[in-house]
Amino acid sequence: MRSLALRHLVAAMAVVVAVACGDVPTFEGGIAYVTPIALPSPAVAVGDVLRDSLGNPAPLQVVAYDKNNAVISNVTPTYVVTSLPAGVTIDSAGVVTAFDSLRTVTIVARVGSRIQTTPATLLVVAQPDSMQLGASADSLVSFTKTAGLQVKVTGVRRGTRVPVDGIVVRYQITKVNGSTVVDTGSHILVDASGSPLRLDGRRAVDTTKSGGLATRYLTPVSLTGVDSIVVEARANSLRGTPLAGSPVRFVLPVKNGG
Repeated sequence: MRSLALRHLVAAMAVVVAVACGDVPTFEGGIAYVTPIALPSPAVAVGDVLRDSLGNPAPLQVVAYDKNNAVISNVTPTYVVTSLPAGVTIDSAGVVTAFDSLRTVTIVARVGSRIQTTPATLLVVAQPDSMQLGASADSLVSFTKTAGLQVKVTGVRRGTRVPVDGIVVRYQITKVNGSTVVDTGSHILVDASGSPLRLDGRRAVDTTKSGGLATRYLTPVSLTGVDSIVVEARANSLRGTPLAGSPVRFVLPVKNGG
């Protein structure tokens, strides 16, 4: 848990505290700072509790540290929903339960009387059950062209199929020229800006956004001797079960392959 807290701390400042004369002040309980709220998932399904990536119920989490960067145990944050109407309840253990309406919820955590985290955003969504091709992928890849790999995640809400945002989609290059042995130096998965998201360029992750869409891009670094590339996109429901239609498979014949 501590490594997770430290990643959040590096990614965004946990709490802005005043620093006087170069010393970190301490608050009640010896607390120097706290992490942002760690969400086990970007979204919670209507009528359900918030769950982790495996589909297990999981609470919100805030970790407190002293001025020596040591974890302070037995700190119980108070979670407050700042958006109205709330749309969720949060119990004393940080367990979130969603009501029966789709919305975006803003949550802050208070530790003691003087420390408050930055706001966290949680989506209340329909339970996703299906995944499909979101748009036609590029059928040909050249040395100067990037293939857009888009999928759409949906669920049923009151008898109507609706897009579902906040669902993690995992992409992977699975085959090149029919072989599962993939050279990461020849083709990589990137974001919209063209930046790889992981050290292993064969893999990438996106979270569905407006319209239930997730998109990653395949950029060929070198296509010498390459005839085809296969990319798969996978996603689970918020209960941890594979969605119908997952994986979505992109089979990309290569133009100018050398």
